[in-house]
Amino acid sequence: MASRKENKKTDLIKCIGLFLFVCGAFMLIYNYSMKVRLNEDNNLKIEEFLENDTNEEIEITEEDTQEETTTSNVSSYNYIAVLEIPSINLKRGLVDPSSKYNNVNYNIQIINKSTMPDVVNGNLVLASHNGASYISFFRNLDKLNINDKIYVYYGGYKYIYSLSKTYDTPKDGNIEVYRDNSKTTITLITCKKNSKDTQVVYIGYLDSKEFY
Repeated sequence: MASRKENKKTDLIKCIGLFLFVCGAFMLIYNYSMKVRLNEDNNLKIEEFLENDTNEEIEITEEDTQEETTTSNVSSYNYIAVLEIPSINLKRGLVDPSSKYNNVNYNIQIINKSTMPDVVNGNLVLASHNGASYISFFRNLDKLNINDKIYVYYGGYKYIYSLSKTYDTPKDGNIEVYRDNSKTTITLITCKKNSKDTQVVYIGYLDSKEFY
Protein backbone atom coordinates (compact mmCIF):
# COMPACT_ATOMS: atom_id res chain seq x y z
CA MET A 1 0.00 0.00 0.00
CA ALA A 2 2.78 2.39 0.95
CA SER A 3 4.61 1.46 -2.22
CA ARG A 4 1.58 2.42 -4.35
CA LYS A 5 1.35 5.80 -2.63
CA GLU A 6 5.04 6.43 -3.22
CA ASN A 7 4.63 5.51 -6.90
CA LYS A 8 1.66 7.86 -7.27
CA LYS A 9 3.62 10.62 -5.56
CA THR A 10 6.58 10.03 -7.87
CA ASP A 11 4.33 10.04 -10.94
CA LEU A 12 2.70 13.28 -9.81
CA ILE A 13 6.10 14.94 -9.33
CA LYS A 14 7.15 13.77 -12.78
CA CYS A 15 3.96 15.17 -14.34
CA ILE A 16 4.45 18.52 -12.62
CA GLY A 17 8.08 18.62 -13.72
CA LEU A 18 7.12 17.80 -17.31
CA PHE A 19 4.41 20.48 -17.27
CA LEU A 20 6.84 23.12 -15.99
CA PHE A 21 9.41 22.09 -18.59
CA VAL A 22 6.86 22.40 -21.41
CA CYS A 23 5.71 25.81 -20.13
CA GLY A 24 9.31 27.02 -19.91
CA ALA A 25 10.13 25.76 -23.39
CA PHE A 26 7.00 27.41 -24.78
CA MET A 27 7.92 30.77 -23.23
CA LEU A 28 11.46 30.58 -24.61
CA ILE A 29 10.19 29.77 -28.10
CA TYR A 30 7.52 32.48 -27.89
CA ASN A 31 10.02 35.13 -26.75
CA TYR A 32 12.45 34.16 -29.50
CA SER A 33 9.82 34.18 -32.24
CA MET A 34 8.44 37.54 -31.11
CA LYS A 35 11.95 38.99 -30.94
CA VAL A 36 12.61 37.87 -34.52
CA ARG A 37 9.31 39.32 -35.75
CA LEU A 38 9.86 42.62 -33.93
CA ASN A 39 13.39 42.90 -35.32
CA GLU A 40 12.18 42.29 -38.88
CA ASP A 41 9.37 44.81 -38.45
CA ASN A 42 11.73 47.33 -36.84
CA ASN A 43 14.33 47.03 -39.61
CA LEU A 44 11.69 47.57 -42.29
CA LYS A 45 10.30 50.65 -40.55
CA ILE A 46 13.80 52.08 -40.08
CA GLU A 47 14.48 51.70 -43.81
CA GLU A 48 11.22 53.46 -44.61
CA PHE A 49 11.96 56.22 -42.10
CA LEU A 50 15.49 56.90 -43.38
CA GLU A 51 14.27 56.96 -46.98
CA ASN A 52 11.31 59.26 -46.36
CA ASP A 53 12.36 61.43 -43.40
CA THR A 54 12.10 65.20 -43.86
CA ASN A 55 12.27 68.10 -41.47
CA GLU A 56 8.67 67.38 -40.44
CA GLU A 57 7.54 64.60 -38.16
CA ILE A 58 5.93 61.58 -39.79
CA GLU A 59 2.26 61.15 -39.01
CA ILE A 60 1.43 57.91 -37.22
CA THR A 61 -1.01 55.48 -38.79
CA GLU A 62 -2.64 52.93 -36.52
CA GLU A 63 -4.79 49.98 -37.51
CA ASP A 64 -8.06 49.29 -35.78
CA THR A 65 -7.34 48.21 -32.19
CA GLN A 66 -9.56 45.14 -32.37
CA GLU A 67 -7.84 43.91 -35.51
CA GLU A 68 -4.42 44.38 -33.90
CA THR A 69 -5.29 42.35 -30.83
CA THR A 70 -6.68 39.47 -32.88
CA THR A 71 -3.99 39.27 -35.53
CA SER A 72 -0.53 40.13 -34.25
CA ASN A 73 1.51 41.66 -31.46
CA VAL A 74 3.55 43.47 -34.13
CA SER A 75 1.57 46.69 -34.44
CA SER A 76 1.26 49.09 -37.34
CA TYR A 77 2.87 52.48 -36.74
CA ASN A 78 5.56 54.70 -38.25
CA TYR A 79 8.71 56.04 -36.65
CA ILE A 80 9.47 59.72 -36.04
CA ALA A 81 13.12 59.07 -35.10
CA VAL A 82 15.66 56.27 -34.77
CA LEU A 83 17.99 55.55 -31.84
CA GLU A 84 21.27 53.77 -32.59
CA ILE A 85 24.03 52.69 -30.19
CA PRO A 86 26.65 50.84 -32.28
CA SER A 87 28.71 49.50 -29.36
CA ILE A 88 25.79 47.34 -28.17
CA ASN A 89 24.29 46.71 -31.60
CA LEU A 90 21.06 48.58 -30.82
CA LYS A 91 19.06 50.28 -33.55
CA ARG A 92 15.43 50.91 -32.77
CA GLY A 93 12.80 53.38 -33.94
CA LEU A 94 10.86 55.82 -31.75
CA VAL A 95 7.16 56.53 -32.17
CA ASP A 96 5.25 59.75 -31.66
CA PRO A 97 4.93 60.63 -27.94
CA SER A 98 1.14 60.93 -28.34
CA SER A 99 0.80 57.36 -29.64
CA LYS A 100 -0.41 54.58 -27.36
CA TYR A 101 2.59 52.61 -28.68
CA ASN A 102 4.93 55.10 -27.03
CA ASN A 103 5.10 52.79 -24.05
CA VAL A 104 7.81 50.51 -22.63
CA ASN A 105 5.47 47.55 -23.15
CA TYR A 106 5.66 48.12 -26.91
CA ASN A 107 8.73 50.21 -27.70
CA ILE A 108 11.46 52.45 -26.35
CA GLN A 109 9.38 55.15 -24.69
CA ILE A 110 9.88 58.90 -25.14
CA ILE A 111 9.22 60.20 -21.64
CA ASN A 112 6.71 63.01 -21.13
CA LYS A 113 8.17 66.54 -21.34
CA SER A 114 11.18 65.34 -23.32
CA THR A 115 12.44 67.50 -26.15
CA MET A 116 13.62 66.24 -29.51
CA PRO A 117 17.29 66.61 -30.52
CA ASP A 118 16.72 69.80 -32.53
CA VAL A 119 15.90 71.74 -29.33
CA VAL A 120 19.06 73.50 -28.16
CA ASN A 121 20.01 72.53 -24.59
CA GLY A 122 16.98 70.22 -24.48
CA ASN A 123 16.86 66.69 -23.13
CA LEU A 124 15.53 63.65 -24.98
CA VAL A 125 14.63 61.15 -22.24
CA LEU A 126 14.10 57.53 -23.26
CA ALA A 127 13.14 54.48 -21.21
CA SER A 128 12.92 50.77 -21.91
CA HIS A 129 12.87 47.43 -20.13
CA ASN A 130 16.01 45.56 -19.11
CA GLY A 131 15.71 41.80 -19.06
CA ALA A 132 15.19 38.71 -21.18
CA SER A 133 11.85 39.69 -22.74
CA TYR A 134 11.53 40.45 -26.45
CA ILE A 135 10.60 44.04 -25.50
CA SER A 136 13.70 44.55 -23.32
CA PHE A 137 15.42 46.87 -25.78
CA PHE A 138 17.77 48.31 -23.13
CA ARG A 139 18.99 44.92 -21.93
CA ASN A 140 22.62 45.70 -22.86
CA LEU A 141 22.95 49.28 -21.62
CA ASP A 142 25.13 48.03 -18.76
CA LYS A 143 27.80 47.16 -21.35
CA LEU A 144 28.22 50.81 -22.35
CA ASN A 145 31.45 52.64 -21.61
CA ILE A 146 32.02 56.35 -21.06
CA ASN A 147 32.46 58.16 -24.41
CA ASP A 148 30.55 55.50 -26.35
CA LYS A 149 28.57 57.10 -29.17
CA ILE A 150 24.78 57.38 -29.24
CA TYR A 151 23.07 58.42 -32.48
CA VAL A 152 19.59 59.79 -33.02
CA TYR A 153 18.26 60.16 -36.58
CA TYR A 154 15.63 62.86 -36.69
CA GLY A 155 14.39 65.49 -39.12
CA GLY A 156 17.01 64.73 -41.75
CA TYR A 157 19.93 64.93 -39.32
CA LYS A 158 22.07 62.42 -37.47
CA TYR A 159 22.64 63.73 -33.94
CA ILE A 160 25.84 62.39 -32.38
CA TYR A 161 26.10 62.15 -28.59
CA SER A 162 28.84 60.83 -26.31
CA LEU A 163 28.01 59.02 -23.08
CA SER A 164 29.23 61.22 -20.22
CA LYS A 165 28.13 59.49 -17.01
CA THR A 166 25.84 56.91 -15.41
CA TYR A 167 24.34 56.70 -11.95
CA ASP A 168 21.81 54.69 -9.94
CA THR A 169 18.56 56.12 -8.63
CA PRO A 170 15.71 54.63 -6.56
CA LYS A 171 12.80 53.15 -8.48
CA ASP A 172 10.09 55.17 -6.77
CA GLY A 173 8.20 56.73 -9.69
CA ASN A 174 10.41 59.82 -9.87
CA ILE A 175 13.68 60.12 -11.77
CA GLU A 176 16.22 62.77 -10.78
CA VAL A 177 18.14 63.78 -13.91
CA TYR A 178 21.52 65.30 -13.10
CA ARG A 179 22.88 66.98 -16.22
CA ASP A 180 24.52 70.11 -17.53
CA ASN A 181 21.57 72.27 -18.55
CA SER A 182 23.76 74.27 -20.92
CA LYS A 183 24.23 71.20 -23.14
CA THR A 184 21.88 69.33 -25.47
CA THR A 185 21.34 66.00 -23.74
CA ILE A 186 20.09 62.48 -24.22
CA THR A 187 19.05 60.48 -21.15
CA LEU A 188 18.50 56.72 -21.16
CA ILE A 189 16.72 55.02 -18.26
CA THR A 190 16.29 51.35 -17.44
CA CYS A 191 16.02 49.05 -14.43
CA LYS A 192 19.23 47.85 -12.84
CA LYS A 193 19.95 44.17 -13.37
CA ASN A 194 19.29 41.92 -10.39
CA SER A 195 17.52 44.71 -8.53
CA LYS A 196 13.82 45.41 -8.05
CA ASP A 197 14.11 48.88 -6.53
CA THR A 198 16.89 50.58 -8.50
CA GLN A 199 17.11 52.20 -11.92
CA VAL A 200 20.16 53.28 -13.90
CA VAL A 201 20.40 56.63 -15.68
CA TYR A 202 22.76 57.19 -18.63
CA ILE A 203 23.59 60.78 -19.59
CA GLY A 204 25.02 61.73 -22.98
CA TYR A 205 25.83 65.14 -24.48
CA LEU A 206 25.57 66.25 -28.09
CA ASP A 207 28.89 66.46 -29.94
CA SER A 208 27.69 67.33 -33.43
CA LYS A 209 25.07 66.73 -36.05
CA GLU A 210 25.26 65.92 -39.77
CA PHE A 211 23.00 65.18 -42.69
CA TYR A 212 22.36 61.52 -43.43
